[in-house]
Amino acid sequence: MKKSLKYLYSIIFIWTLSGCGVGVVLTPPEPSQFSQYKSDCTGGDASACYILGNMYRDGVGTSKNEYQAKKAYKKACQNNESQACGELGKMYTENKEKSSVRGKQIKHESENLNASKFEMVKQTCDNGNNAECYKLGRMYERAIGTRKNYFKAFKVYKISCETQNTNTMKACYALGRFYKEGLGIRRNYSRAEKLFKHTCKNNETKGCSELGSMYLYGHGVEQNAMLGIQLLEKGCKHNNVKACTTLGTLFVTGEGVKEDYDRAHNYFDKACSNGDALACFNMGNMYENGIGRAQNKENAKEFYSVACRAGLKESCHSLENLQ
Repeated sequence: MKKSLKYLYSIIFIWTLSGCGVGVVLTPPEPSQFSQYKSDCTGGDASACYILGNMYRDGVGTSKNEYQAKKAYKKACQNNESQACGELGKMYTENKEKSSVRGKQIKHESENLNASKFEMVKQTCDNGNNAECYKLGRMYERAIGTRKNYFKAFKVYKISCETQNTNTMKACYALGRFYKEGLGIRRNYSRAEKLFKHTCKNNETKGCSELGSMYLYGHGVEQNAMLGIQLLEKGCKHNNVKACTTLGTLFVTGEGVKEDYDRAHNYFDKACSNGDALACFNMGNMYENGIGRAQNKENAKEFYSVACRAGLKESCHSLENLQ
């Protein structure tokens, strides 16, 4: 398992060093050559697999298919085709960023913090009601009723985390995120790890998910893929969509675990049901391309529609292509 994840790191590292895939310039393939490159790739030609990945990625001679592009790049990379490693690393990095940003955007929309109550919440926090300090931190972090100010958000999260109140664990989790991401303060993985451990033990399972990601990818801690997956599963069990979507991606790509499309489907389905647009998009992709399920374009359209309405442009494009 560690070997597989080290392979993932190597492709991201190669992509970074190579200037996002700078290498030998190849003549763009013709659409009519798709079948030949696919056949050559099946026969073990790494260069053909790299070109096949490009064709799937760009929709040349076939429909765009990110999943098949990754498979082709992965096969080429395993046979020392460095440009394929770069493209695969780029795709994993971009998907990770999309997952974290879009999942949060959907969630924040449901928080219903009233901008007109900012002064009242601030006054209540200033007067010693530390439960309200957590809400104030959210307002500073999200620019609700005030300008965005990460440093002020950090300060009030810290106050709320260090006292016993109804929002203690939520504040400690937020504080851990700030240390992990370096929001308004210097990044400190050690403090982030401690806070996520603290919140995970006290049933704030978002902390389990963040901690799981740190162990899975070795972000500021010693890599422990098995523990990372266990923590992500705990988070997903308690409906943390980020954890479910991450697990779904792992079981589709086979990074760190054995490929299991049924489990991937279930994880994506759960995350989608709980409001994660990227998971809905992935479900649509599985149905459109018959990955782990019989191909069903009507089901694909439904999932793409959900993700599109949530603001995921890629899903809107996929929906248009199907229609």
